[in-house]
Amino acid sequence: MVLVAAHFSYNFGSRPTFLKLVEYTHGESPTPYQYRALPMGVFRLLTSSASLVRIETKLDIQHTDPYRFILIVIAFVSMLGAMYVTRLTIARLTGDDDFGFWAAFLVPYMALLELSSSFGLMYTLPYDVPALFFFAFSIYLIVSGRRWAFYLLFPLAVLNRETACFATVFFAIWEWVRLSDAGAVTWTKVRKIAPVVVLQAIVWIAIKIYLVHLFGHNSVEGGGANTGGLFVTKLGYNLREVVKPQQWPVLLSICGFSLPFLYLQRRWIRCRGLYYACAIILPLYLTGMMLVGVIDEIRIFTEWIALVVPALALIVHNRFRPVATEL
Repeated sequence: MVLVAAHFSYNFGSRPTFLKLVEYTHGESPTPYQYRALPMGVFRLLTSSASLVRIETKLDIQHTDPYRFILIVIAFVSMLGAMYVTRLTIARLTGDDDFGFWAAFLVPYMALLELSSSFGLMYTLPYDVPALFFFAFSIYLIVSGRRWAFYLLFPLAVLNRETACFATVFFAIWEWVRLSDAGAVTWTKVRKIAPVVVLQAIVWIAIKIYLVHLFGHNSVEGGGANTGGLFVTKLGYNLREVVKPQQWPVLLSICGFSLPFLYLQRRWIRCRGLYYACAIILPLYLTGMMLVGVIDEIRIFTEWIALVVPALALIVHNRFRPVATEL
């Protein structure tokens, strides 16, 4: 896993960056990009670390550019973490740790296509790989019942990218299915889910309002008027793009061209929580990205990897599980 994460991170960090990392670190990049502020703090912390600068200089990585080096470090830690927690999730769902180890290698395969290839985009952004890690980690914490750890992780995930709100959707779906499996869903059981969802919605809104207050004076993407808004609407552009045949292979490459397989073999997931999470979150997320994302920049679907890989692993595990025979 370490070697694969290192290969991915160096490939990722070698590509052109969309943002000027020095401006981003100083909080001067256009919005909404600057609102994804967690890596900004990491850049500020590590650029002031004399030890890290000495290591980077001795390794001569990316022509002694400390910002590029830190980008590679962020990508490496995030990818290794995403692979590891995905392995734990799959092992918990299947009861097979060895299978979980090998299935987790689907994560870098899909991420290479979405984040580190010229198939769909030609640049990188510092918060994309951490978004994958935070979503994968959230899924593991929810599936394993470590709710308090998930609550603590959530604000950091939101500071990294606002799409962390879909982790709350996964929590609500997973808990709903878990409670319904334990018996009829009563109002008492609903009250165990609703406060968490409401509280995390409040946290999400509070963080976004704070970031708007902090960076609302920045220029807006595309050179438009400084409105201080959270998003720039892209619906018209996206509707025109999705009907272009040249974009269809790009969109099909999301999650490593595996989505048709996931749909056709969905009955083999055999985990209602994960099944309904895929059935609800993927269309909901797509709708949101049609409104505020750039649909042909497939990096915006990074979080899907954290959800799709365990689902695919369950399909393969359940479909080809050895059947015990009597001698």
